[in-house]
Amino acid sequence: MEKHKHCVNCGLSIPPEESFCSQKCKEEFVQKRKKMMRSQQIFFVAMLVILAVYAYTAFF
Repeated sequence: MEKHKHCVNCGLSIPPEESFCSQKCKEEFVQKRKKMMRSQQIFFVAMLVILAVYAYTAFF
């Protein structure tokens, strides 16, 4: 079996020196990652707000 790895985005078999099978796959991956990071940031901020409100109401 030839040395290979798989596309980070779609899983297709690609040469070992590549990370993506195409520019389109790379762009899709970047967009998905940006969306995921944004969702995580929103979740983190929401948890901080909830914690702050809880702490405020518990002590006052």
